[in-house]
Parts: sequence; C-alpha cells; structure tokens
Amino acid sequence: MNNPSEISKEWYSYAERDLITANHLVKTLHPVPLEIVCYHCQQSSEKFLKGYIAD
Repeated sequence: MNNPSEISKEWYSYAERDLITANHLVKTLHPVPLEIVCYHCQQSSEKFLKGYIAD
C-alpha cells in the first residue's frame, strides 16, 4: 500500500470530515450530544476502513 488510490483518498476525506464534525459538536454544544458525536465517530471509522480496503 504505497500510494492511496483516488477512491481511497475520497473515503479518507469523508472520514476526516466526520471527525471534524464530531470535534466541532464537542467544542460548541453544551450539553454535548453524545449520541450524535458517537455516530460521527463510528461513521468515520467505517469510512477509514473502506478507504483502506479500497486500496
């Protein structure tokens, strides 16, 4: 796995956006909507795995 394919890069980008969203929610909303933060973290991990598998 030297250079990620374009499809992998797309999946990694989607995963990064989910993590950014989760981080934003934690920093800006009080009380923190944990179910939504956990959802975005779970989605991010799935997308990172899809990117890894696609490569």
